[in-house]
Amino acid sequence: MNTPAEKPDPPPARPTDDGSGAIDLTGHLMGDYQVLRRLGRGGMADVYVAQQKSLGRKVAIKVLRKDLAGDASYVERFRREARAVAKLSHANIVQVYEVGQQDSHYYIVQEFVDGQNLREKLERDGTLSVADAVKVMAGVTDALIAANEAGVTHRDIKPENIMLSRRGEVKVADFGLARVLGGEPLTDLTQAGLTMGTPRYMSPEQMQGKAVDTRSDLYSLGVTMFHLLCGRPPFEADDPLAMAVKHLQEEPPDLVECRAGEDLPMWLVATVEKLLRKTPEQRMQSPQELAAAIHAGITQLSPSLARTTATSLSAAMALQMAVDHQKSNRLSRHWKSLALWLLPLVGLLAGGAWAANQQTTSIRQLLSADSQDVVRLDSAAAQYLEAARVDRPQAWRAVWTYHSPEDSQTNADYAVKAQLQLARLYQQRGEWQPAADALSQFIDDAEAPLLYRMLGQAMLVEMSEQQADVKTAGRWRSELQKNYEQLAATNPTHLELFHRKAPRSVAERLKPQ
Repeated sequence: MNTPAEKPDPPPARPTDDGSGAIDLTGHLMGDYQVLRRLGRGGMADVYVAQQKSLGRKVAIKVLRKDLAGDASYVERFRREARAVAKLSHANIVQVYEVGQQDSHYYIVQEFVDGQNLREKLERDGTLSVADAVKVMAGVTDALIAANEAGVTHRDIKPENIMLSRRGEVKVADFGLARVLGGEPLTDLTQAGLTMGTPRYMSPEQMQGKAVDTRSDLYSLGVTMFHLLCGRPPFEADDPLAMAVKHLQEEPPDLVECRAGEDLPMWLVATVEKLLRKTPEQRMQSPQELAAAIHAGITQLSPSLARTTATSLSAAMALQMAVDHQKSNRLSRHWKSLALWLLPLVGLLAGGAWAANQQTTSIRQLLSADSQDVVRLDSAAAQYLEAARVDRPQAWRAVWTYHSPEDSQTNADYAVKAQLQLARLYQQRGEWQPAADALSQFIDDAEAPLLYRMLGQAMLVEMSEQQADVKTAGRWRSELQKNYEQLAATNPTHLELFHRKAPRSVAERLKPQ
């Protein structure tokens, strides 16, 4: 029986000059890999998608830039580092399959991620939601834990090197290739043709050409998180030297103020701030410590997540997405910006315990006759932003009426913030008693978050002074002073928030002389 002869493979295409002096390997056969198309170009490598013939799968191939391939010491370091990283195997790391050479081309074959990197997502969709950003941070942290345990430092954490697959998986790319940057002076980086995308996320010690460790990666992750949440990195400059000066000498902008119209969990704000400390000793000392902070922050919102994070931080992030993803994104950016100055503070602090002893009040009792036009929205966050838009008493009451504080700690947190806003509205109207009544819902409750209670007490001091009620003002000032000292000793980040949100005339007098 005659069988048809197998058709020979077509001869490999010759590399072509794309007109810019660079070689385009599209159509070229590199060993077992048929190059299909070029995906992009970087300062150090061209990236292609290829078909691995033996396994019938798509892979990504990074080919070292032609001018760098002529430096033998550079090539050897590239190959040695890449082989070491190829041993890493983790769900949040883009897997390296092979390091090879064909003719004068040095390449890395790695997992092909069908999706986009975070730089592309930022440019297309703008800032990430808090839940998405936390999921990214947890995924990158897991990747850094695996790398740290293997003695590998990434050295180039940035949005371009964090991938999101179509299934929502977080993947850190460029382990190995990025490691070539370790310890190089800033001038060498510019000589290598790197874009500002790398210095923009570098740690101060890396900018200075010092030896770096995993704490440098944590700094870069902090810069990346700031960019994802704010829409711009904390430091920007026109050239690498000016960028280095900013990283070394300037403090980052306030993340809370930078992110317009969105609530940020205060544990997340504090975490990013700590990651951005100038000296490695002041930062978190390991990705394991960061993972613990993420775990603790999420379980503030829901203790039930503690069991999940005990076995899988990534699984906890998936739950966090489901629980905390707010549909308030449907509101226009205009109303979100308007809401910013109305927020008494930001953050999803654990505030649900205080609501357990509150009496349930019917909707009819809480909402006045003119409140029938208050539309019920899908979440407490969306209801809060709508109340900020219209700024009416019935709209603020709807936050805790339509979304019971007893149902979740998130609802309880928005309820107490809405009560603060309601008091603020009554105070502006000169309606002192309704303002005090709104604050009385939580101000004496030891289970309520201390920062909330202090803001309420500061309002009461201000209102009492406006009414020339010296005795009442003195009583609340005394209570506030004790709480101020407690907060100063236990939570400096919240103390800073208090000074930004409390009446200045009250807060300034609380500072130690």
